[in-house]
Amino acid sequence: MFGKDIYWYGVQAISLLETGKLHSPDSSPVFHIVALFLKIFGIQDYSLLLFQILTSVWLLFSIFLSRWILLQRELKYSFLFPGFVILLLGFLYPKQSWALGFLVLSIGFYTSSFSRIRWVAAGLLFLLALWFHPMVGILGLGIWILYQIPIKFYPYIFILSLLLPLLLPNDPNERFYSEREIFPLTAAYGIVGLGILWDWGYLLFGKSEEKVLQIRKAIAFFGLILVLPIFHFADIQFRILLSLILVVQVFIPWGKIQILVWSISSILWFFTVYTEPHLFRYSYELMWNPAEKMASISNNGLLVAHHGFCEYYHFQFRKDCLSWEPDAKAIAELPKGTQIYRAVYGIRYENLLASKDENNNPIFSYLKPLGEYQMVLEEDWKRYRLWLEKRNSKLLSLAKSWKNPYRERPNFIKRKQSYGI
Repeated sequence: MFGKDIYWYGVQAISLLETGKLHSPDSSPVFHIVALFLKIFGIQDYSLLLFQILTSVWLLFSIFLSRWILLQRELKYSFLFPGFVILLLGFLYPKQSWALGFLVLSIGFYTSSFSRIRWVAAGLLFLLALWFHPMVGILGLGIWILYQIPIKFYPYIFILSLLLPLLLPNDPNERFYSEREIFPLTAAYGIVGLGILWDWGYLLFGKSEEKVLQIRKAIAFFGLILVLPIFHFADIQFRILLSLILVVQVFIPWGKIQILVWSISSILWFFTVYTEPHLFRYSYELMWNPAEKMASISNNGLLVAHHGFCEYYHFQFRKDCLSWEPDAKAIAELPKGTQIYRAVYGIRYENLLASKDENNNPIFSYLKPLGEYQMVLEEDWKRYRLWLEKRNSKLLSLAKSWKNPYRERPNFIKRKQSYGI
């Protein structure tokens, strides 16, 4: 499977089919589409793959139709190659992609010359985008606001934006907080490679038709602001940047220069996918055997594991999993007579086995090797992590990383039902 969140969609859809409600509350109807696919094709990986393909097709169709509306049915100018960002969004962020499809259609109608239906169609499509993914709706509103502001004021807005990172609260327990530890574009490069930098550059400096020049510049300016560390980039700014790169394709005139730009972009993206596939997917093929054995432990009330493993484990075996440090809410919801286990990733069995406390007693009272993962009790894992800190061990960076979750859930996730992956 391609994508790092796709099994979460499966978890939500299964909950809809089996209980009639979502595992974690979400107003987006996209999970009902996934549930329909699972109902028709069965609860299997193949059904999720078909949903991802449909999502990418929807994005491509919506961009083509929006260009057709914008250019007054001049089909020869509506032609476009599907950029890699369409596949990336469709497979990595399906909910966002469905909303973006409605947003680009809304923008197409808004900037068209269909005077009779322009406002009604644009408004209804915008509401659909907001319904499918509120962030995309807010993004559309932001583009519209910038579109209303004269371009001559953009330099002053950018200067004011320079102060924004200093004013935002640095609160890692919420969705929005200032990330001052890393430059945003550096983070973007680390997430998906050089292709995103190339596309960002063309977003800023690419050409556009004269009649849509102002909204094209508004979108480009939005992309320029994203160079500032306003949000946690991986969670917010990266997705906004991808969205802007997709939206701007509606306004790009196709010609020899654009085909050259597209070709270079595609080469950069495919090179990254080929050389670093782990950026776009987890090693799901290595997860089945350890996940099956972990699910068979009778007193395993909750498993703590990294993000991708949790979703896969929950989808395949219907067992609760948490990709955060267990908090009071998770502990309170633990079934009676069960314990919290952890799937340790990236640390060898021999290293865990050899660890002993100050009294020369083994730190782990339960330790089971399962291929790439080691299964331990969560309480033992906490003691082991403290032991690493006291020794200033090189393994501490692995023990406190995405591979082995060590932070508690942010408040906006904690408010969701059940464990909330």
